[in-house]
Amino acid sequence: MERSLAPELMDDPGLPEAIWENFHRELMAVHRILGNTGAILDALSRNVRPIRRVLDIGCGNGALLDEIRRKLRVEVLGVDLRPPKRNAFGISIVEADAVRHPLPEADVAISLLVIHHLSEQDIIGLIRNVGRSAPRFVILDLVRHPVPLALFRVFLCPFFGGPFGADGRQSIRRAYTPPELRGIVEHALGDSGAKFEQTVTPFRSRQMIDISWR
Repeated sequence: MERSLAPELMDDPGLPEAIWENFHRELMAVHRILGNTGAILDALSRNVRPIRRVLDIGCGNGALLDEIRRKLRVEVLGVDLRPPKRNAFGISIVEADAVRHPLPEADVAISLLVIHHLSEQDIIGLIRNVGRSAPRFVILDLVRHPVPLALFRVFLCPFFGGPFGADGRQSIRRAYTPPELRGIVEHALGDSGAKFEQTVTPFRSRQMIDISWR
């Protein structure tokens, strides 16, 4: 599959707030169904040092951070280009471009289904920018492959709204393959001395990159 560069509905800055909120509610449900939320919590529980603060890059409505705060009892903070107008979870969310703007310091930064929205150069910029503020960065994203696309169509699309289903399919088409993402991360880290691990689920429902600078 060639990578599609067509935009998703969620990329539209003029998207009405009600639709934006519904998208994020459905997205959090999908994260739980696919085990993405559990995978992030598991990764955080294996941190070498005690965690005091977690920073979520592209946090949306803050639902994941709320779960992290409740389960791990840590301070949480979000960064998003479009913070919610109605902060239902009471999470502190900074409006910023995480590729270019200075980021708050944290013990671990995470990013869930964000990087497929970015170009290769912006992913490189994001990784290097996060490295100035956090010693560890856990990235979870989709895999561009016919198998997850078919599984999404058959098992998830019937249960969610039409626009969400269309955006989900396009997200998979925009995602990076594991070799592509690995090459981007290697380029971003260069000779910095940082180490990273990449894991991919058997049915390619997700891939994770776990970067440690120190």
